[in-house]
Order: sequence, then C-alpha cells, then structure tokens
Amino acid sequence: MNTSASPFVLPDTAPELARRFAVIMAGLAALVARRFLKMPHLVGLTTLLWSRLNRAVRRFHRALTSPARVHAPRKRPSQARPSQARPNQVQLPLGRGWIVRELGWEAAGYMAQLDALLGEVANRTALADAPAAARVLRPICRMLGVVVMPEIAPTPAIAAAVVHHPALQADVSLDKTDFNAGVPGRVFSGN
Repeated sequence: MNTSASPFVLPDTAPELARRFAVIMAGLAALVARRFLKMPHLVGLTTLLWSRLNRAVRRFHRALTSPARVHAPRKRPSQARPSQARPNQVQLPLGRGWIVRELGWEAAGYMAQLDALLGEVANRTALADAPAAARVLRPICRMLGVVVMPEIAPTPAIAAAVVHHPALQADVSLDKTDFNAGVPGRVFSGN
C-alpha cells in the first residue's frame, strides 16, 4: 500500500495563493499525463514532468509559509568539473513555452490561469516579499510561456566599476584628454 502523501495536496492552513497554484498545477499534470501518453516523442517525459510539478507545489507552499533562511555563500570549485552527462538521463526541453507548443490550446488555458493568478496585486506583493517562492515559479513560467513579472524576475547582479584616477581623489575636473592617453581614438569620437 502506498503511504506517501497524495500529489498536489496542501494542508488546509496553506495560503490561498499556494492552494490556487496547486490547483492549476494539478490540472496541468492531469493534462500532461493524458496527452503525453499519446505522443511517442514525449511519453518519456511524463513522470519527470509530473514529479517536477508536484515538487514545485510543495516548494512553493514551503517558501510562502516558512521564514526566509539565510544561506552561506556557496563555495565554487576552483577547477571546472568535466560534464558527466548520463546517456540514459531524460531531461525536459528548455525552450520558453514548450508545453503550450506541444499541447496547444489546453495548455494555453493553464498558462492563462497562472498568468491571471500572478497578475493579481495581492499575489504580486506576496511574491515580492518571498523571493524563494519567485524562484520556484520561474521555471514553471518559462515552460508555460508566462511573461515573468518584475517580482518574479531574477535580480541582475550589479557590478560597481571602481575608477582609480588621481584626479578623482583630488576633486579636479577632468576632460576627455586626461583619459585619452593609451586609449584608442575610436573610444572618443569627438576629438
């Protein structure tokens, strides 16, 4: 007998946003199970996508209900490991909106539902306050083709350029000839 928790089921105390997301993902998973089995090129992706959607529902709920944890920065190995791709490992396609392209109008309905859910003002503020929940939504939005809103979009890393020039430290005004020394003429076009 299977004693594991039923897929796509959340506790009654789950936030409304998490429950509505679970309903949309359960419907999408049912569509995937029904339609992928009839498509020979996608039949191998059925269980992978089903488990990915179920895991997204659980992670989304956890991200909305548990406090944000601060993680230590990851240590990156100094040497790049060679790619150890497993030849038998099945991977989901990476293109934007690939589920809608494969399944057509039925998947577009779930895309529209998710887009409407994420477009509500209360949900946008909840996602802005929970960056971990937004990280869970990004791959789901990508595979459905939902336009990612600023609350969900990854924040770009801003690199500050540090200019070390003696004139900047002495509050001296500079003109472009101060920087022209050693710089090709094409950088400054108005000599």
